[in-house]
Amino acid sequence: MDKNINDLKREVMNWAAEAGQEHVAIEITRMWFRMGGNRGSVKLHAMEDAAGNADWRAINNNRQQIFRWLRGETKAARSKVQALASAMEAALPAERYARLGMTTQYLICVAIREFAAAIIALLLDARDRPQKITQALQAIAETQRLTSA
Repeated sequence: MDKNINDLKREVMNWAAEAGQEHVAIEITRMWFRMGGNRGSVKLHAMEDAAGNADWRAINNNRQQIFRWLRGETKAARSKVQALASAMEAALPAERYARLGMTTQYLICVAIREFAAAIIALLLDARDRPQKITQALQAIAETQRLTSA
């Protein structure tokens, strides 16, 4: 399996570790159906009925399938992950998507997040403000280092 798919799988699994598998599966499934839905070898269940009510059984089934495929090493699992790759990429939060390529945009996202945390710590007179300031300065230094090369 190529490196990009492995990076994508790792990023989706890390996202799920933070946000929960159910949330991630819902976002991937939504994107899957926005991009055309069930075609080829991947079949996911619609998550809402005609009235817009959540179908928790469908959500759970989709979660189980998606994460089984992500963990799987079989040819079928790899094929299904490959088919879902564009939906997974599109569903990723912007910072996580940018991280896949370690782009300038990703580095800027990290720096902005760290500076926002430092500003909040300063405004709230938090105990960890020196650490937050240090993290913000490290983020901007890393951005400068990697974009100046």
